[in-house]
Amino acid sequence: MNQIKVLLCCDCAAYSQRLATAFEEESNNFRVVATIDLRDLTGVALEVQPDIVLIKVDDVNILPSVINLKTECPFIHPIIIARDPNTFNIFDVINSGICGFLPLRLFPRQIVNAVELIALAGIMCLPRVNPRSFNSNREKGYAEISILSPREHEVLSFLGKSYSNQEIADSLCISESTVKTHLHNIFKKLKVSNRNEAVAVMIGHYASSEKIAVMNKLLGWRLESATSDI
Repeated sequence: MNQIKVLLCCDCAAYSQRLATAFEEESNNFRVVATIDLRDLTGVALEVQPDIVLIKVDDVNILPSVINLKTECPFIHPIIIARDPNTFNIFDVINSGICGFLPLRLFPRQIVNAVELIALAGIMCLPRVNPRSFNSNREKGYAEISILSPREHEVLSFLGKSYSNQEIADSLCISESTVKTHLHNIFKKLKVSNRNEAVAVMIGHYASSEKIAVMNKLLGWRLESATSDI
């Protein structure tokens, strides 16, 4: 099995070394390819082509850097380590393409375990959903997924699994052009412009504790809060 390449991005050399040691000792699935500063992120990522970028941030607004990274390297999976992940808006986090948001209080070995769950089991570790997130989402004009047809609900659920258009078509036994038509209609109805925004609307709809289990079954992966014990 090929090892998953990890790029560590941190302004503290000692912390980077602790993480690198933890990856080496805790799992055979990963290989740390480099440790860098945030300012070198996109350039080094283009050069070494990691599978995962693990970024430790303090008070820096990391979302613009992640959006730029995803534009240049769309197949990279960014995971953030922050002192308080819950200060970030969950919908902005999802829209930026971040796959996980972990609290700094975790030990390095717990970070490795969480990254392994994200990379291999498809678990999303995200900030808690709070009322401010819902208000922000409503202010952006997003609609409710209840207006979608049953088939559009199915297509949307596959978006949450990061399926390609062809994979969705194969799963539903329809043509890829039909999938594109469904996506066009979904985006129009939800008033979104891309897949990430559509998934954010879906997560917002199922964000209450009673609905998370429904979404877990719908998507086929577990939605976890970044403040949960790892």
